[in-house]
Amino acid sequence: MNAELEVMIKQATARCTTLSPTQARHFVERGWVVVKGAFSKQIAADIVACSWRELAEQGIMQDDPQTWKLGPYTRTGVPPNVGIMASRGDEAAAAQMLEIRLRYGLPPRSPLLHDVAPRALGAQLDCIGGPDRMEEPELIRMPDSVAVNLCSEDGDLGEAGWRSTRAPGWHKDGWHFRHFLDSPQQGLLLAFFFSDILPNSGGTQICVDSVGVVARLLAKYPEGIHPDTVQSYIKPHMIKECNEFEELTGEAGDLAIMHPYMVHRVAGNPSGRARFAQFPSIQLARPMQFARDEPSDYSLTELVVLKELGQLTGFVFATQADYVKYPREDITPPPSRTEHEQRAIELALYEEQQRMAQTEPEWAQELWTMRDRPAHS
Repeated sequence: MNAELEVMIKQATARCTTLSPTQARHFVERGWVVVKGAFSKQIAADIVACSWRELAEQGIMQDDPQTWKLGPYTRTGVPPNVGIMASRGDEAAAAQMLEIRLRYGLPPRSPLLHDVAPRALGAQLDCIGGPDRMEEPELIRMPDSVAVNLCSEDGDLGEAGWRSTRAPGWHKDGWHFRHFLDSPQQGLLLAFFFSDILPNSGGTQICVDSVGVVARLLAKYPEGIHPDTVQSYIKPHMIKECNEFEELTGEAGDLAIMHPYMVHRVAGNPSGRARFAQFPSIQLARPMQFARDEPSDYSLTELVVLKELGQLTGFVFATQADYVKYPREDITPPPSRTEHEQRAIELALYEEQQRMAQTEPEWAQELWTMRDRPAHS
């Protein structure tokens, strides 16, 4: 390992209060880490029990796997788009969230992490550089939504199986904001394990070297990129550049922490064991910084980016003028968009992709220049 990076890792690790030096190093080197026993198994069991009650209303019964086919991959609790809009102060979304929780006999709000899962909160703070870099850490709560993988299918993946960029479903999270190298809306990608997740049991599969692919893309565009553009870029470049794949496994109560650039997919679940998990992200108090005055101030998350860019001495991504010209803006999630918002987004997306097709590789030119301008623009 580069000697300069070694020193920077040791400096960042010295500030950690929950992650061990080995775990912190693993996060920088591999882009992910699993924190064992981040919250209690009882909390996990209660969440799973509540999910089964909701699934039973849909005719999906815990003791009858034949009924699982009614919803091979589904969600219980608060839909993610509703949670996002509620966090932005949308009163209708907040009312919907409250109604869902009360319907299933839950308190009006999910419990605070610092009360019921301090290790989960502490590990997140270690990765981003401390509590002052998280947006209101004292108000972070357990997830309100659960992703349930009962018996989803992967189809025919060929000889390479899922350890190939040709497997379906690879994506980068973040449909609710414009993507910048330093985006504050997604400081980390998390995976709360509410059930034991064994290999080949519908867990999360990750493409480890995709972090560099995404970093190098975003570093070229100080104006940011629409999330739809990011998704359409990922697949062809991953096929060319990525070959490291891992599967996240663990026990109920574990927390997997991934770099926000980590491209991942949900696996098929032929195991006969239901999988319960959730994948929230955290909001940073301010955009990430890649040109800090003191190298010892870089977070583990920022070090991953500098390592992948080969810029350990610092990388000036955005000037103050850029922050004014290109605000780190939110985007309304698709299920919550008005017709007017959808039209505006389609036009902006078309114009962005036409511009990028002039400088991106041949595949982008072929894909995007053939698109028709939205008729309603």
